[in-house]
Amino acid sequence: MGLMQQAGGMDVNSLMQRLRRLAMLDTTVFDEVRGDKNSTIPAIVVVVVATLLSGIGGWLFYLMQDYHLKSGEFFVKSAILGSILAIIVWAIGWLGVTYVMLTQVFRARADVNELVRVMGFAAAPLALTLGLVIPGLDYGIGLAALGLTFGANQIAIQSATDAPAGKALVANAAGFAVWVIIMQLFVGTTNTYAPGIFIFAR
Repeated sequence: MGLMQQAGGMDVNSLMQRLRRLAMLDTTVFDEVRGDKNSTIPAIVVVVVATLLSGIGGWLFYLMQDYHLKSGEFFVKSAILGSILAIIVWAIGWLGVTYVMLTQVFRARADVNELVRVMGFAAAPLALTLGLVIPGLDYGIGLAALGLTFGANQIAIQSATDAPAGKALVANAAGFAVWVIIMQLFVGTTNTYAPGIFIFAR
């Protein structure tokens, strides 16, 4: 198998096929990856790449606002460091809080490894924030990306727990809120350590 199909033990072709199916709204992907231990690394890759693309989208938006004199500094702080922070906060905040809510508050069955896999793939819509570069549609695209990511996570979480839809929604919303609120703390008028749509809070 070639390098384009297999990288570090990860089946790139299978990953791309699953992402294509998700783009076609085939949510059975979550049922597949939930119990597939080989999908853990690909799921993490999806989170990392989608978040980095979000960061690049925010940086491109910044460039178009004639702030180019400090674009290099902004790229490092927002697109690179901000994306790294967003991934860490996603793991601790969104994923972690969702897991705690499901298992400790609602006493539902949920496996953290399964959640990593399904919520990792559900982060794919964040990549749409690359579209912030489109004038006039930037903010709408950013909101749509967040909304689609939240919706995908809702479906993903429900596939990995026996909690009723309402309780899964509460857990998802709690994790999402923690992620957004914490990331907002990294946004300032002079320094922004958050990617993508978070730059609108400047």
